[in-house]
Amino acid sequence: MFDSEQRYQFEDFITDTRQVTEDADLFRLLKKAVAQHGYDRISLWVIDDPDLPQRVHGRGVLHNFPEELRDYYKENNCDSYDPVMQALKVRTGSLDWETHEKRSQYKPAQTRLYNVAREGGLHNGVSTPIWGRNGLMASLGLASAEKHDATYARSQANLDLIGALTAQFYLSYKRLNARPPSPYRPATGVTPKEAEILSWVASGKTDAEIAIILGISRNTVDTHMRHVFAKLGAHSRVTAVVKAIAEGIVHP
Repeated sequence: MFDSEQRYQFEDFITDTRQVTEDADLFRLLKKAVAQHGYDRISLWVIDDPDLPQRVHGRGVLHNFPEELRDYYKENNCDSYDPVMQALKVRTGSLDWETHEKRSQYKPAQTRLYNVAREGGLHNGVSTPIWGRNGLMASLGLASAEKHDATYARSQANLDLIGALTAQFYLSYKRLNARPPSPYRPATGVTPKEAEILSWVASGKTDAEIAIILGISRNTVDTHMRHVFAKLGAHSRVTAVVKAIAEGIVHP
């Protein structure tokens, strides 16, 4: 386990991923970041991203999932009935595989798929959707090679942070592979006041503290942040800050 001094901080992950020049180095940084949350299996799926060439589309374009499981998935056409992938198409946040299974009525083929995954060494799985202007662009799956009990898994997996790590990872992946390579442009519609509030959020200020600094009500700060979430396609403060930094709205 990591102590507080040894943990790989999210701010350092942002800095490091913005500097890498190779997919392999980016993947190494992600492995380092998610390891402290109990995950050592990773698979990036690029589903439909118009900014990326077809050569980097497909399941597991960056991964360390067992090959026999990937073969099973392909040979049994699991794309057509994978319950987690179906669920990701209608949600914005990260999805815990085991929780979803307990709350759903899986068909026999779906149950068999996840039994095969567990038997093959994928436990405590979490998948995060990555949305773009045309819909679901990609997803990132994380799992553990060793099974942990539910209490351990909950203590390790902060799904908001997993979502933020995923967002930053994918922005860097696109920077390395997009066609043609170009810097991200600031999101349209974010007002100067919203950008100012985002900058204070990025510095760690609470809504109450921001309200005092700017001389406005806490409800007004909350309203501005809700507008920011909608404009940036973010579902949490952390994800909003990540996207704002990547798009040049906020400068850390």
